[in-house]
Amino acid sequence: MKKYIAVVLGCWLLALGAGCVEQVNLAKVGGAVADLGAAATVDDEELKEMSRAMRARGDAQAKVAPADSAYAKRLARIMADHTEVNGIPLNYKVYLTSDVNANASADGSVRVYSGLMDLMTDDEIRYVLGHEIGHVAHGDTLKAMRVAYMGSAARKGVGALNPTADALSESMLGDLLEAALNAQFSQSQENAADDYSMQFLKSNGYQTRAAVTALRKLEKLGGKGGGLLSSHPDSGKRAERMEKAIQSSSI
Repeated sequence: MKKYIAVVLGCWLLALGAGCVEQVNLAKVGGAVADLGAAATVDDEELKEMSRAMRARGDAQAKVAPADSAYAKRLARIMADHTEVNGIPLNYKVYLTSDVNANASADGSVRVYSGLMDLMTDDEIRYVLGHEIGHVAHGDTLKAMRVAYMGSAARKGVGALNPTADALSESMLGDLLEAALNAQFSQSQENAADDYSMQFLKSNGYQTRAAVTALRKLEKLGGKGGGLLSSHPDSGKRAERMEKAIQSSSI
């Protein structure tokens, strides 16, 4: 927790030093530091509640495919047997947009864009969603949510910190949503999520080569794919790693 406080506080103080022309209120800074310590101790369930509120805001802003649409029916069929991970219920929605993207958040919300569904086969979609669910299973999304919450609180000051979803302001929910959609995980976290998804495919009798073909499709998009390409490591290198894993039967 100390590391989280140091990182966020350091960024905040750098921002104060770089762009602040007003006199800094040291009493307010001291109070904010104390509240950042409190934010670091917000429990996991509170963070998941914030994540649910953040997702509700995102869903309200997006064009969500109706339950009776071809996209929603296809997604429901593809992921029908996968309704929870580590006791966290999973819920799925399709966003109607040409962007090629998918993501998941700490509360178990999984969102896939119609642009990705147009591009990929059923098992390729399962690979992508398995990767995103892997981040949930490994706690990556929860850690990212905590860092995003602390960062937003630091920017907005002492009064912004209240660890209940109902108390979060619209602007703070917006900050959290943006942070979730643009979360950058470490190389080791990305590799672990890829391995999780490969095992997910294998253990459920899906085609493991779908991981390779999905990544090759993303590689061909270059800079035109949107979120998945901007927030994840090089697709070609990931495909090579998955290919080697299949050939060696290590996954």
